[in-house]
Amino acid sequence: MTQEPSTHDGPLSETVRMEIPAQLRFVSLVRVAAASLAADLDPIIDDVEDLRVAVNELAGLLVEASDGATMAVQMWTDERTVHVSGRCNGPSSPVAPDQLTERILAATVDSYLISDGSFRVHKRLGAD
Repeated sequence: MTQEPSTHDGPLSETVRMEIPAQLRFVSLVRVAAASLAADLDPIIDDVEDLRVAVNELAGLLVEASDGATMAVQMWTDERTVHVSGRCNGPSSPVAPDQLTERILAATVDSYLISDGSFRVHKRLGAD
């Protein structure tokens, strides 16, 4: 893991909030929303793909560890950084990424944190 992301919530008017069933088939909604938010900043396309991959990995980990609850997600931008946080509502098992997932996350985002049924990730976007 790189530097721990802050817990700052973005401006209310610019924060995307969603709640999905904690099922793998709904993780794609979170992934697409994060990519769409990033695309508004006119980034390098590889950065959008990196964010999509990281959000998919983290949301998937949480969903797999949940016990049929829901996952609440919020996303916001701060200058050229996209922030995504998610939390499972309801019981879940401890989450620990495997070595491959850790490598993927280290290669795709600037910082991330996984703990107690939640995740946070930050990705700084380069300009296109």
